[in-house]
Amino acid sequence: MKRFNAMIMAGLVIAAVPALAADGPEIGVWQKQVELGVNLLQSNYSRNWNGGDKGSVVWAATVDATAEKQFSASANWRNTLNLAYGQTHNQEREADGSLFWKRPDKTTDNVAFESLFRWTTSSGWDPFAAFNFNSLFEDLNADPQRPLTFNPLKFKESVGMSRKLVEKEGQVLMTRLGIAFIQNSRKYYLAAPLQDETETTTSTEAAAEMITEYQVGALDGKVDWTSKLTLSLPFSYSGKSVFEDEMAPGGTLPEDVADFTTALDVDFENTFTANITKVISVKLFVRWVYDKYDNSVKPVVDEAGTLTNEADVLGAIRKSGQFKQTLALGFGYKFN
Repeated sequence: MKRFNAMIMAGLVIAAVPALAADGPEIGVWQKQVELGVNLLQSNYSRNWNGGDKGSVVWAATVDATAEKQFSASANWRNTLNLAYGQTHNQEREADGSLFWKRPDKTTDNVAFESLFRWTTSSGWDPFAAFNFNSLFEDLNADPQRPLTFNPLKFKESVGMSRKLVEKEGQVLMTRLGIAFIQNSRKYYLAAPLQDETETTTSTEAAAEMITEYQVGALDGKVDWTSKLTLSLPFSYSGKSVFEDEMAPGGTLPEDVADFTTALDVDFENTFTANITKVISVKLFVRWVYDKYDNSVKPVVDEAGTLTNEADVLGAIRKSGQFKQTLALGFGYKFN
């Protein structure tokens, strides 16, 4: 309750801040931008190379697309799509000295889509409705040798109020405060590696949510910074009752694991881009996530109350924050 009140107070503080605005987007015109990026690092050696070095290939491809239209003075629709996938291929040496390529390891993976509709008003506070979809191209959690495509699936519908605190040339700061309704779907393998039969579990949750987005450019577009902070406080989760009422006592799970499912979630993303030329850029991506329990992993019990997916549940518990950082020099191009 204290954390929920804190989010409400933050919204009230934002409401009291005057907005800095420039002329809005042109009415009736789609503002479109697509940015394609490829990062590549490659090395290769003959089997008799002095020093025993081994080859590698590291690659990643990204697509960042935005389409926004101000239909009228009171209606704005923005769609964003973010795709990313990358692998690392490494050579290994046999006992006879010959080299072979190992199965590649996944290094980055993301599928994210958002559609945001805002009713823009003269007061600066705009009611909004949004739809989000998140997934992975390949889920390796169940079995690294048998990836599950487009797993898990997360659908989110949210409504609330938004406010652009800053909107001027090269700089936008917008915040949203609302209620989100989330549906999760996750597939699992049922049997040994020789069989590919899967089962699917689903769960639902509702949460108070606050999202703050910031974009700024400097040095005539040569440097860009994009930041997004998401605070989500679940107050309802369909799997919580399984932990509280249906699961038999004992086992290796923490006693207060049910409370983990409704703990505050934090997702803080920052992307810094230095554009060396029109097609070559250096990009630094930093992300910090605090998700005490991954609610896409719903606990499942049998008739005796025994947890049948204990390993998956234990893997969904992360009491400390998760950190990701990538620095890449790559090729990219923007289409407007």
